[in-house]
Amino acid sequence: MRNDSLKGFTVNVIYERYQFIPESDAVALACKQAATALVFELADAEGRMLKPINHDRIRLSMGRNGVTGITSCSISVPVFYEAAS
Repeated sequence: MRNDSLKGFTVNVIYERYQFIPESDAVALACKQAATALVFELADAEGRMLKPINHDRIRLSMGRNGVTGITSCSISVPVFYEAAS
């Protein structure tokens, strides 16, 4: 999901993976990589440059369903456009 503003946009991603042995760190890293890759793909498609991502503003939450073995991650990445020159 994408939310646009005049200065940039925010991408919200839900990432899930089955894990027999829970490894939340691996899922968190994969989730963050997927979301940041998506952000840059979207900006490239628009021909826009982005300011560096402020990692302190990324919101990430994790969960695990012990019955199904699914570890899930929800992430929100706000990005801002570089000023046009």
